[in-house]
Amino acid sequence: MMVKAIQQKLMKTFAICKLKCLTYLGIMMVYSLAMPAYAQGVFPEDEVKSAMQAKINLALQYQVKFKARPDHNFLLTADYRFFPDKASAKNMPGVIVLHDCHSQRNNYQSLSTSIAEQGLHTLSLDFRGYGSSVAQGYSKLEVKKHATDIISFQTEIAVLMSYWTEDLLAAYEYLRKKVDKSQGISIVASGCAGAYAVALAEKVHLSSMVLLTPDMSYGDKERYKNLVDIPSYFISSAQHAISYATAQELFAWSGARHSKLQVYKGDKLNYQVIRANKYLVNDIALWLKFTLR
Repeated sequence: MMVKAIQQKLMKTFAICKLKCLTYLGIMMVYSLAMPAYAQGVFPEDEVKSAMQAKINLALQYQVKFKARPDHNFLLTADYRFFPDKASAKNMPGVIVLHDCHSQRNNYQSLSTSIAEQGLHTLSLDFRGYGSSVAQGYSKLEVKKHATDIISFQTEIAVLMSYWTEDLLAAYEYLRKKVDKSQGISIVASGCAGAYAVALAEKVHLSSMVLLTPDMSYGDKERYKNLVDIPSYFISSAQHAISYATAQELFAWSGARHSKLQVYKGDKLNYQVIRANKYLVNDIALWLKFTLR
């Protein structure tokens, strides 16, 4: 009798365990079907962030190509950035972003993105011969490859850069079609591109300009001083004597009320200053938006 009672008790215990196991497995199956992301270690907030990032990337940027001039087939390449929820097709100002003489537009992507996040139409240009603005006879890499000495290299690069003034004017005209006539356009120029920003300002009205570690000749600086006062944001590195002196000189000369001078420690130039100072891109974007209001 005792053995039989123990057997019955064990069977009852096994039945309860079996029921619990089946119930647990059922719950896990429903849970896994409802929340497949958890099974892979991906949480809902991660999925939301990924979806948002994909949406932003799609809405924010697309590559454009346009002729440098109507009678010439050479095509310039640029990134046109904007946030549809912050800037409709015609109601916000625009900004052109120019790379320095030793890089290309991709090095300024974080800056262009930050400007676009302020609701500004942003065009980041590759100058002729650099980045994606290349063709047979117009390529810095090809010039470097075939140069026999430093003199021939510098001569060929000077020829290539002689087109940059009209290239920038074409970029301005492209962006001008995107922006309503009542809205202004500003420019961000890094290093040697500052001279081309000044040349553009002599032809069209610019609302403001940012000169990042400016590399300008005596003649370029004198041309800047002959412009009608334009709000200008000068950024330089304290240990880079040439650009630091240029930024100080032009800032002292500028009579525009909202002109600004920012000096950082070190000797970094061009986009390297941006990478070394994480809040600089946002500061530039906010200043541009303020001067374009």
